[in-house]
Amino acid sequence: MIFPVDDIVAERPAPTPLYAATASVSTANLWTSINGFAAARVFESVDAEYKAAKEGAVIADFGPLSRYAVRGENAATLLSRVATAPALSLSPGESARGLILDDDGGVIDFAEVSRLADDLFLMTTPTPQPRALQLAARGVDVQIEDITRIVAAIGVLGTDASAALSASGLKIPGDHVAASAVLRGVETAARPMQFGALPGVELVFPAADALTIWERLMRRSSVKPIGLDAMEVLRIESGAPRPGADFVTRTPRSGVRRPLPVEIGLPHLAPLDGGWFNGRRALHFDAADPAHTLATLAIDADHVLPGAAVHIGGKPDGRITSVAWSPAVRRVVAFAVLPSAVRGKVSEISVVDDAGEARPARIIETVESRLAAAFQQSRR
Repeated sequence: MIFPVDDIVAERPAPTPLYAATASVSTANLWTSINGFAAARVFESVDAEYKAAKEGAVIADFGPLSRYAVRGENAATLLSRVATAPALSLSPGESARGLILDDDGGVIDFAEVSRLADDLFLMTTPTPQPRALQLAARGVDVQIEDITRIVAAIGVLGTDASAALSASGLKIPGDHVAASAVLRGVETAARPMQFGALPGVELVFPAADALTIWERLMRRSSVKPIGLDAMEVLRIESGAPRPGADFVTRTPRSGVRRPLPVEIGLPHLAPLDGGWFNGRRALHFDAADPAHTLATLAIDADHVLPGAAVHIGGKPDGRITSVAWSPAVRRVVAFAVLPSAVRGKVSEISVVDDAGEARPARIIETVESRLAAAFQQSRR
């Protein structure tokens, strides 16, 4: 699950249930606000946390994300209206990701849906989405509860995530199955997830037991905490756009619309044969290739600022939306809005760096771009 853009103007972020635990191990003491909650940007260093994620396992406080419990005989029908995730086809224990769209097919937010029982679902979104659920619930017999503030959530990510959970005493029945478990006497919901190319598991449990679970993981396994800055590098490398940073999510201003899934490189998250979700009709009638799409660039530079101009064939025809230094690529990696025609063609691409100099760049393949390409090829 992707975190949304930071709350720049937040003055007093609320503590998550895990705030005391994360603050006690944060030597860098760098914080920001996500959805009004305090979130650590860095614990030790970005490089150390990135390396731990790539080579072992890390834990992250997922408390700032929004969560809803949807219960009832028609819960799957409701969620299939709200999001493009195939809620109706999920069996208990299965999860799927999708998008929340407006009536015009524009992307409002991401959504991950897990079926915990026949009539019980968990929906997780980067930003609060009570209105989308309320509108879809009209005429449907379901119970919707915002559980964001009454639960805590930890993401265990990395190649050794399963081993770290086992060492802590939590046995997962499978890498793709959500399940209920008991960890040190605490009832815990374990949901498989993917953060870019990294496998992982999200643990959701009562807020009162947050410190108990965190301590158990830290003491019994070799996990290290990871902050938002290191996760940002992993996110851009994977090709997953960030709501509010790489694309507009709030109610559009006059003359501005939310982007379609294909325009942010995620057509595979809104298949037209996936159900009767909101916005499907608009996508059906707007099948033309977009003029511009998001792409991931590797730039031969040490520093580039968001908003920097991207030059195609010597002419400005794009801009950087988010950027980070990648230890794996050993270059700056960035999201950029580019002409769609550039993809698949050899073009001279450059980006203006902080010093005002043009630096060569190239489009790179990511997890999401490969999924999008395979999806579009299957439709042809």
